Amino acid sequence: MKKSYIVWGVIIILAIISFTAVITIKQHNVKDSNKTALTTIKIGYRAHDLFAPLFIGLEKGIFIKYGLVVEPIKFESANQITDALIAGRIDATLGGINTFLLLTVEDKSPGYFKIFSIAQEDSSHASTALLISNSSTLKITDLNNKKIASQPGSAMKALYERLVKTNNLQNTTLIQMDQKLELPALESGQVDAAIVLEPLVTAGTVKKISRPLEVGLWNKYFMKEDPISASVVSQKFIDDNPNVVGSLVKASDECVEIITNQPDELRKILPSYTAVDPNIASQVPVAPFFRYDEINKVKLQELSNLLLELGEIKNPVNAEAMVLSDKYVKDN
Repeated sequence: MKKSYIVWGVIIILAIISFTAVITIKQHNVKDSNKTALTTIKIGYRAHDLFAPLFIGLEKGIFIKYGLVVEPIKFESANQITDALIAGRIDATLGGINTFLLLTVEDKSPGYFKIFSIAQEDSSHASTALLISNSSTLKITDLNNKKIASQPGSAMKALYERLVKTNNLQNTTLIQMDQKLELPALESGQVDAAIVLEPLVTAGTVKKISRPLEVGLWNKYFMKEDPISASVVSQKFIDDNPNVVGSLVKASDECVEIITNQPDELRKILPSYTAVDPNIASQVPVAPFFRYDEINKVKLQELSNLLLELGEIKNPVNAEAMVLSDKYVKDN
């Protein structure tokens, strides 16, 4: 009888060991599958605050939470980013690609990308300004025969042209340069005015180099509540990773929520990504960003129609078709 108990005891112990081994192997396999489930995504950006969702996502570890390993790639202009997107050198960009540029690209080469979030400029949240030197007494009507700086890019050129035409300015000269050179050029008198983005607007004021002559240029010279920039993902990435796109959107939406509800969190990290002084970053206005489900497709179409009317695009563009389909986001 005693021998029978011993046998059964051994059997039970062996069963427990076997069960434990199976669980351990399964957990190990789950960990390995989680590792292999991570998807690398190349995201293009520029060093200004409209790429805030990317900065927040990197800083807070949000992308890895959704199974994404982000490889951030820095560019000097929005045009370079769209060229890289079309060529397949990057997969997406978060927050900062000018919608003017996206619409012109869609007009010439449709179907290369889809929009999944938007940033807006309005009278209360200006991301652009026309600056003059701090000591200057120039008015907008005094800019005839003057030199005006802007960063490189077709969108900035179009904004300059609208400003000039609306104010009936004569013989002005646009000088496009690296954004880091705009304030020094203004301070030295190399140019008389400069079209700049944040954080340069705030930086010029804090350092007493410049002062805004006009603010909210897209809102004023193109349309009210202009959807000035967007997050986009390449169609190639969508086709290759249809089950991952929803994770990118969810990560982006979480970043937008932080920017909206805790703007100081963005201001704290801007110096790390834009090389702006912390004192300046603490005063930079934060543009309104909108989640995927908040995208105003009517406003996008309004901008598309305006660009067609102005001759900036040659063919009608269906802006709603540029927005990522719900099927990649819902129940993903």
